[in-house]
Amino acid sequence: MEQNYRIKRNILIYIIGVYSLSITGGLITAGGNGAGGLVFITGPIIMMVLLRLFGGDGWRDAGLKLNLKRSWGWYLFSLLLFPVIFTIIISLGIISGITTLNGSPASLLPLFLTGFVAQLIPRTFFAMFEEWGWRGYLEPRLVTLGIPDLKRHLFVGLIWAIWHFPFFLSTNYIDIDYRIFFPMFIIGVLILAVVYGQIRKKSNTVWSVVLLHGISNTIAWVVNDTNLININNKVLANITPESVFGIMLWGLVAWYLLTRFSKASNQ
Repeated sequence: MEQNYRIKRNILIYIIGVYSLSITGGLITAGGNGAGGLVFITGPIIMMVLLRLFGGDGWRDAGLKLNLKRSWGWYLFSLLLFPVIFTIIISLGIISGITTLNGSPASLLPLFLTGFVAQLIPRTFFAMFEEWGWRGYLEPRLVTLGIPDLKRHLFVGLIWAIWHFPFFLSTNYIDIDYRIFFPMFIIGVLILAVVYGQIRKKSNTVWSVVLLHGISNTIAWVVNDTNLININNKVLANITPESVFGIMLWGLVAWYLLTRFSKASNQ
């Protein structure tokens, strides 16, 4: 009982802490200071380290061991998953006439690869700041409380989604109606949290989802910030998880991971 109380207390402290840093970072960014982005992105890892060092949570369930021998397949899955999903979304957009390429595939590929190599390490580093918090702290702490997989993933996903709001509102990230964007973003992140949560659980390491998140951020940055493609309807075909195509595809992946391992555990 005492342990459960401490875990619940620390989870509450964690949520308050990351939200406070998110809001602070958003206000700094809105004031024209780029340092706000650093305050925002480091919140999850700062709170995780503080609570594991001084809150009595320890490091045993943080998942910081690479676990390569046992989980190499999950690393490979994490490496390939986002490229495959992004390719399908872009292909669906081209087929439906929503997405157009700003050049031939042969001319765009070198630009993409150059940007990918340049951004992979910093984008994965920033992904680590998040994942040490969401899947390195919240997920395992909820596991200790006995929260079932789906409920646990959705809870983490909701906290994760809302955490983004101050950053979005302080930048020009959103270019569609807020009334459409925010509900779709929450749905997309909830689904994505199931995917991340299941991979974290089965690989038993946080590094698999750091890789997954880093690959995602890198590809999204290269595609969007180097103008490789034009998307005429971002509600439908944006490569980010909050688009209709993204929600559908990530929903299928989440359903597969949940049902596959649910059946396996019942056998």
